[in-house]
Amino acid sequence: MEAFKDIKVTIREEEGNWGMYEIAPLPRGYGQTLGNALRRILYSSLKGAGITSVKVKGAKHEYSTIAGVKEDLVSIILNLKQVKFNLDSQEIKKCKIDMKGKTVVKASDIIVDAGVTVTTPDIVIANLTDASSALNIEMTVQSGVGYLDATLAERSSEGTIPLDCDFTPIEKVSMSVEQARKGQETDLDSVVIGVLTDGSIAPKEALLQSSSILQEFAGKVMVAMGVSKKEVEERVEEINKIEVVQEEEETSDEVEDLRVEDLPISKRSKTGLLSGGYKTLADLRNVSVEDLLNLSGFGNKSLNEVVELLNQYGVNIKGE
Repeated sequence: MEAFKDIKVTIREEEGNWGMYEIAPLPRGYGQTLGNALRRILYSSLKGAGITSVKVKGAKHEYSTIAGVKEDLVSIILNLKQVKFNLDSQEIKKCKIDMKGKTVVKASDIIVDAGVTVTTPDIVIANLTDASSALNIEMTVQSGVGYLDATLAERSSEGTIPLDCDFTPIEKVSMSVEQARKGQETDLDSVVIGVLTDGSIAPKEALLQSSSILQEFAGKVMVAMGVSKKEVEERVEEINKIEVVQEEEETSDEVEDLRVEDLPISKRSKTGLLSGGYKTLADLRNVSVEDLLNLSGFGNKSLNEVVELLNQYGVNIKGE
């Protein structure tokens, strides 16, 4: 499909664990198709890491209470389920908490094994209420995809409590479909995807991985239908030439070369621009409101019409 050849991914916003990305231009209807597929993969198929079992000193089961600790063990376990990690390997890791005295125990207090990073350090795990209080927890941390049901795990030793674990590193995905244009084509889609992660993966990397998973799945379908693996790989190589740009990037050469006389504006506005020596969209890049209003026969109606059109092409008028 020809319309797929000019796809660009524009970074609208990136700050910390949040990123917003626009994918365009897409054929009509593909905004929903692509956006829904990527959103589903983001939520369900990316690898993350969490706590899969704990062993708490002085507690034989999850319904125990611990002297000197405000929360019961059920509450502590619920808090631990919110803690996320970044692992540099597929190995199962052992971490622990060993806190004493009157204090607030946070995820940042977890003593991690080599190759383990806590990505949600501000989560409160428990409150120790007096100077003689103590909390000692051994925990198993591992990576995985999807959801791990604790009821399917075996209790390997007395006092070991299996935990449900939602491995996904994605906190939230937003999606909207907007109208896009390419030259004079206006019947196109743009899908805007916002990604909030738990910090174990950058939002852009999460979107990239989800796209790769979608691509790999489609490739396997093609192979299963008789297309050679080599041909699939060649197509993948061609697809990977899609460009990622910053939102502030200048309008493409194709757009800047558009002639004023071909723009979808009134004849009066075209005449005014041409009389001022503005022949292409590129000529209008550094124009100001004052410059336009000084054109012959160019009033507020023409100004608003031109400003609105140029905004659609990513060209901002000075003094707007």
